Amino acid sequence: MHELYVGVMSGTSLDGIDAVLASFGPDRRVNILNWLFEPYPQEIYPDLRDLLEDPRSDSPIACRVDEMLGNLYAQAVVRLLEQCPKEQVRAIGIHGQTIIHRPDADPPFTWQVGNSKVVARTTGIPVVYDLRRADMVAGGQGAPLAPAFHAHAFQSSSEARAVVNIGGISNVTYLPSDSSQDIVGFDTGPGNALSDQWIRKHRGLEYDAEGKWAMSARADACLLDQLMKDPYFRKPAPKSLDSRTFSLNWLENQVQRCGSELDAAVIQRTVAAFTARSIWWGIDLWMPQVKKIYLCGGGAHNHAIVADLRGESGLEVVSTEELGILPDQVEAVVFAWLAQRRMTNQTANVPAVTGASKAVVLGSLVNPV
Repeated sequence: MHELYVGVMSGTSLDGIDAVLASFGPDRRVNILNWLFEPYPQEIYPDLRDLLEDPRSDSPIACRVDEMLGNLYAQAVVRLLEQCPKEQVRAIGIHGQTIIHRPDADPPFTWQVGNSKVVARTTGIPVVYDLRRADMVAGGQGAPLAPAFHAHAFQSSSEARAVVNIGGISNVTYLPSDSSQDIVGFDTGPGNALSDQWIRKHRGLEYDAEGKWAMSARADACLLDQLMKDPYFRKPAPKSLDSRTFSLNWLENQVQRCGSELDAAVIQRTVAAFTARSIWWGIDLWMPQVKKIYLCGGGAHNHAIVADLRGESGLEVVSTEELGILPDQVEAVVFAWLAQRRMTNQTANVPAVTGASKAVVLGSLVNPV
């Protein structure tokens, strides 16, 4: 049996924890043995949102969130491995919850919380964490990290593919059919986070399930055009986003600039159309050979975003389930694979994607004590 690895992911959508148990064969085969999703408990949100609004690492809130998330990650892994002896698992790869990601700052900075030492101590398994910083030290954006795995698992000589992850932020990977060509990848713009913030404010819900609220209205053309004026979309890759870039305050300012009263449902649908258009803008501008789009992440279940992306692109838009991995599993599997790369001392960034000066081994390692 191949060595087993666990991947743990909690993204900018702030919905909860995905954990995957997987092995990786020499033929690029990815075997998923177990997967679970654990929603965040409601009691974590006040501190987590306060920390995102005022990101100070020396605050008592940061300490509480770091410890609480470490315990939640550990509990998720324990449940994931209920039917698997932990001795079979070589390492756990943990992304952590991003609080700040500012690769263009001087100096560049990224900060994820979730105490990896708690996970290692509770599970008795080594933990690979802090997976972005080595790329940033090498001059890269530290993001996106998924393209290397997308190439490993999804690249095909028969078609040029775009793999789009719609999490809190959306990102795209271009996988050329000619393996001698560069992989391209970057954050395209908003994903679910902006939609989540809008529906939370106006309907008291954590997210727009299946995009049903958005589907109840039509997008406003003036607002959509205004949203697409943001200079981020004209910026060439490599580029990546902090979750604050397309925030609720930013959206409300753009609505005011449009100068007309809009129903909240219309704005929700316009945000879905904006997400789809910004994804297609990135693909059409930088990846013109793409013939098919594969979706993963929670946004793959948002019917409004998916319908608008089909309409914008005119291409076939399907989920990564066609490639053998469910859309909800992909991000967590990325971090299991990154743990495997770290434990076998193999590089895992893509300099053409992140802008790093060279390929590097990613991640720090903490052993159980």
